[in-house]
Parts: sequence; structure tokens; C-alpha cells
Amino acid sequence: MRFESVRAHPFGPFDDRTLALTPGLNVVHGSNEAGKSTWHAALYAGLCGLRRRKGALSTEDKRFRDRHRPWDGSGEWAVSAVVTLENGRRVELHHDLARRVNSSAVDADLAGQDYAGGIMHDGAPDGSRWLGLNRKSFLGVACVRQAQILGLLDDANALQEDLQRAAATAGTDETAARALELLAAYRRDRVGSEHAPTKPLRTSRERMDAAVSALERTREAQAHYLSRQRDVERLARESESLEEEAAALRAVRAAETAGDAERRAAHAAELPALFPDGPSRPAGSGLRAATALRVAAPYLAAAGTAAGIGLVLADSGLFGLLVGALGLGYLVWWRLSKRRSAAAATEGRRLVADLRAEAVRLRTEAAALAEPLDPNALVAARGAPPGRLAAAEHEARGARAACHTARGQLEQLATDLPSMADAEDELAAARDELERVEQLDRTLARTMEFLQRAEERVHRNVAPVLRATVLEWLPEVTGGRYTDCKVDPESLQVDVRDAGGPWRSAGLLSHGTAEQIYLLLRLALARHLVTDGEVCPLILDDAVAACDAGRKQVLLDTLHAVSAESQVILFTHEEDVRAWARERLAAPRDRLTELPRPGTG
Repeated sequence: MRFESVRAHPFGPFDDRTLALTPGLNVVHGSNEAGKSTWHAALYAGLCGLRRRKGALSTEDKRFRDRHRPWDGSGEWAVSAVVTLENGRRVELHHDLARRVNSSAVDADLAGQDYAGGIMHDGAPDGSRWLGLNRKSFLGVACVRQAQILGLLDDANALQEDLQRAAATAGTDETAARALELLAAYRRDRVGSEHAPTKPLRTSRERMDAAVSALERTREAQAHYLSRQRDVERLARESESLEEEAAALRAVRAAETAGDAERRAAHAAELPALFPDGPSRPAGSGLRAATALRVAAPYLAAAGTAAGIGLVLADSGLFGLLVGALGLGYLVWWRLSKRRSAAAATEGRRLVADLRAEAVRLRTEAAALAEPLDPNALVAARGAPPGRLAAAEHEARGARAACHTARGQLEQLATDLPSMADAEDELAAARDELERVEQLDRTLARTMEFLQRAEERVHRNVAPVLRATVLEWLPEVTGGRYTDCKVDPESLQVDVRDAGGPWRSAGLLSHGTAEQIYLLLRLALARHLVTDGEVCPLILDDAVAACDAGRKQVLLDTLHAVSAESQVILFTHEEDVRAWARERLAAPRDRLTELPRPGTG
């Protein structure tokens, strides 16, 4: 690739100004404030444009905007460039830097040929994509101001993708470095570390620990529940045993009561036979007198009554009435006595019947109480002391109450009891999740290890290429002082030495020598990083200002030699460089362009 021209319309202090260029070495000379840095930036923007993203501008984009937007404040800001690719295609790139919407890349010779879709990067066309670079890596390799030559060391990380891509994949967009970056990001997001509280590795281990603790608590709760259940069963057995003992004692007591009732009924039934004339009277003469009186009572009553009537008739009225009344009274007494004896006999028979019925009832109840009981319990109860029934009933009530309370507590425990199956399922799920995350971590770590080894191999392959390119010019540029070098592709550190001498870091040499060596490294990177079949132009701003006269001559000769393969555009304010260009450059391949002084057009 080479620039044919760049046009500022408007850009910085320029409005509708064009800088024409040749394919070889272009020396653009101008005094301070003549616009060298503006054209340097315009070349970069004309090829690469500016990225288009939502949100606020980056610090880098703000700095570029503030330095190079038009001074007139009209709001317009645009630049265009015509480039020729190695396949002969000429493309005109136009970038609307103000609005970043009207940008294009069209064929400069053929109508209707639009190439912007093939070089889109970060939302805008980027011509450096034809070189296998992007606007950031192109800026680091090919677009260099004098103050930025050593800045290559600070931007080494930005070039790693391009180094990987160029060395490992022949200019494609996939690199080991990019793969490592993506894998590392994926690992951070999908695995994380022990110290990342929201990432899967930490959260899955916390879930595993929580599941183990929950299962342990569940087991403890289950064990406690089973222990209380055994307590309830023991209390139930004790209550049942005491209830059974009390029931046996009640049955025995009922049987004894029934026996007593039966004996009373039998004794009552025997009394009428023993005392046919009613209840017994005093024995001896009293009994005989009473019996004789009861036998003689009707006769005495009749005689007394008759005597009373006779006396009344004999005119002994009052005495006769008294004697008759006594007779009649005795007769009445005798009659009433006979009736009481009969009633007593009837009552006695009824009482015997009631006693017998009560005895039957009590015996039936006793049999019902004894029927469900163990005969051995009945046997044991018959030998119990008299007060044992009351004690057993009291103990049974206490045991029943204790059992009821314990059963209620057990039911509450059952309500709150965690599920063993759920706890085991959660532990299994947590273990599976942790194993999955750990397996993913191991897989990613192993993959990254393989890629790192591949990256190391790439570095080892790249290092000799960069070294060989730098060595083409190192002895001449350093005046023969340094004849050997080695390059670390990861850090882009260059070590140099003279013949057989110790290695020295180029960054620790004099400022001028270090700049010369790292300018050579940029030439090597520009040659090595581009896509096969393309050549990267070099855009240098005062890149030789720090050299002494002798080394400056050698470096200019080197750049002239490099321009045989790739276009070199060197901006300078130095008179000796202009004098060298007037003497050495020859059209049409090379060109010296002298910018007008400020204020002269």
C-alpha cells in the first residue's frame, strides 16, 4: 500500500488543501507551525478514520479531536486519501470525522465499487485492515512522531495481537493472544477465583458448603426427632402398663365387691326361714310372755269388749265404756300387728331380690372389666396391697399426661422437620455444580496452557525474523558500534552488543542511539506484521532529529533504501535533511515537498 494523496477539507488549519505523494521516499519540509503535524495526523485519519461507538469519546479520541478539528468552528471536519494497493486497486477513502456517518471507501477508477463493508472496524471504515492491522496497531507501528519512537515499548501489548496474527496465522484475524484474552475473560466470568464473591467458583463452593451444613443439620434434626419419638413410645408403654395395672386392680376390686354383694344377698335370703314370725324378740320368759300374749290377744280383746258392754248394760256406764274401749283397742292392736308382720315379710323378700340383682350387676361389671385383661395381670393384682389401686390410677394419670405432652411436642417437631431427601438432593446438585465449574476451570487452564506454549513458540519464531530485519541496518545506523541484537517479541525490548561484548538494553543507551534502534524495530514490525502481498507505508515526524550529523546521514540513507520496498513519508524541519533530500531524491519515485511558511498561503 502507498498513499497517492491526502486532502484536508477541512482539517485543522487547512481547508480544501491536498498533499500529493510519490511511492518512494517523501520528505516533507516545513518550519514550525507550517502544518507538518497536521498533515501527519491527516494521513493517519485519511487511511484509518476514527472509530464510531455509542457513548462518550475516549480520552485518546478527545485529544485527537481537540488538536485537529477545524479552527473556523464551522462544525465540518473531514479528510480523504487516495491509496494504491499492491494488487493495483486504487481506493479513495473519505471520513466524516465530525458526524462519523458519511464515511466511504470507493474505487477511484471504477464507478459503483464500494469497499467499505470489507474494512469496517469499530463502526467505521479502516483502510489499515487491508494491511492486516487496525487503526490502533497501525498508529503504533507505521505512524510515528519523533517523541513517540521509544513509546513503542509502552505500546508493546497493543502489538501482540498483530505479532501473533502475522507469525501464526498468515494475516487472519485469529491469534493465540486474542484466544488467550477471550479465554481469560471467559474464565473470569464463568469461573472466577476464590476471592471473587459473585463468580461461579466461589458461589458454587459456598453453595456446596451450605448444602453440607444443611444436610448435617437435617441429620441432627432427624436424630433428635427419632430420639423424641423413642421417648414418646417409652412413655406410651409406661402409660399403657400403668393403665393395665390400674384396670386389673379395678377388675379385682370389682370382683371382690361383687362377691361381697353376693354374700349379702344370700344371707338376706336365709333370714325369713330363720325368723318366720318377723324380726327376733328377746329370749326366755319375755319371749314366752310375748308369744302367749300374741296368742291370747283375740280372746282377751273379745272378753274385754264383752265385759265392757255388760258393764254398760249394768249401769256401770263409764267403767264399762273404759273396759270395752280397752278390749277394742287391744283387738285393733292385734290386727295391726298381724298386718305389719305380713308387710315386713314382703319387704324382706323384695330386699333379697334387690340384693341379688345388685350382686348380678356387680359380677357382670367385674367380668367385663376382667375380660380384656391379661390373666397374669389379674393374678398379680389379687396380691396387691389395699392402697395400690389409688396409687396406680394416680401414676397412670401422670404417665398419660406426660405422654400426651411429649406427643404434642413430637408433632410440632414433625411440622418443622427439614426433609432429608430435599437436603440430599440439594447437596447432590451443589456437588454437581461445583464439579462442573471445577472441570471447566481445569479445561480452561489446560487450554490456556497449550495456547501460552503456542504463543511462546510464536515468539520464538518471530524473534529471529525481527532480529534479522533490525540487523540489516543496525551496524550502519550505529556507526559499527553494535553488530548483534536480539528482540523479545512480548515486551519488544531490544538488546544489542558489539562483537563478543556483553548484552546491553537498547533503552539504556544514549537517547539518540536508542531512538535509532527502535526506529529500526518499527521498520522490522512494519515489514513483518502486514498481510502477505501488502507493504506498510511509514509516516515519520522528525524521526531523525536526535541523531548527530553522521548517524543522521546513515539513517536517511537507510530510510531511502527502505523506500525501495515500502513508501516512507518523513516530515522534518531540519535544513540539513532538506539539503540531503535535494541532493539524493529523484522523481518520479521520490519527492521533496516544501510547505509554505505560516501566513504565506
